[in-house]
Amino acid sequence: MLFDFGHTLVDFRRVPAALFAAYGEIRNRLIREAHHEVPETEDLARQITDAMDALVRRSYEEARIQELDVVELLTEAFAGIGVHLPPTLARELAVLDHRAFSGSIAVPQATIGVLEALREREVGMGLVSNITLMPHLLRADLEALGLAPFLAATAFSSEFGWRKPDRRIFEHVLSGLGARPTQAAFVGDRLYDDIGGAQKVGMRTVLTRQFRNELDGAERAEALAAGGDVVATLEPDAAIDTLEDLPAVLAGWGWWN
Repeated sequence: MLFDFGHTLVDFRRVPAALFAAYGEIRNRLIREAHHEVPETEDLARQITDAMDALVRRSYEEARIQELDVVELLTEAFAGIGVHLPPTLARELAVLDHRAFSGSIAVPQATIGVLEALREREVGMGLVSNITLMPHLLRADLEALGLAPFLAATAFSSEFGWRKPDRRIFEHVLSGLGARPTQAAFVGDRLYDDIGGAQKVGMRTVLTRQFRNELDGAERAEALAAGGDVVATLEPDAAIDTLEDLPAVLAGWGWWN
């Protein structure tokens, strides 16, 4: 059983308090290092995160499969406001920036309950995530959130180098679990990256609509813009409104009696 991370196992929406706390530290660090003016904390946070988001979005629109480097992203974003970061400082700021992410993710208690139920059924579980952030910090997040004990194999694209829907990242985690694609299923929130990618490998797929819904509304339009005609033809094997619905789907597929 493979899972996506953001908007699947965890919800992620930037929490202003976490964002501004992280960028308050970043601003203080820059003031000590820089010899020119630095925007106020809230302006700095918005300018840099907007610039980084735009760079990531453009890479997806261009259908890039190779993952971006968060330190390079941060360096380019700061250069856009006239702040030129030496490599060592850029890496230090990337660590501080990660705190905004860590402070903005949450795992519903019901999700932990589902993972516990799957573990009791001796279902091997892994994680495949498209994300630019530093993998060692993401693994610390998995530990802090209580998710790490359930995941026998994980792959972040920032560590692996290749994004979903590239088959290699799925196959890497399947190999870590000792499972063939036909023995496995993938749960994710995105049609093109998650559903399309997993289906190409030969896995069954479950689309979760718990935190966003690519079968309807603005998310559907975004997915079609990213994946075009490919997305229009994709159909998950099942769709669930919350992760709590997953065990019933697996039971219906005969995963257990």
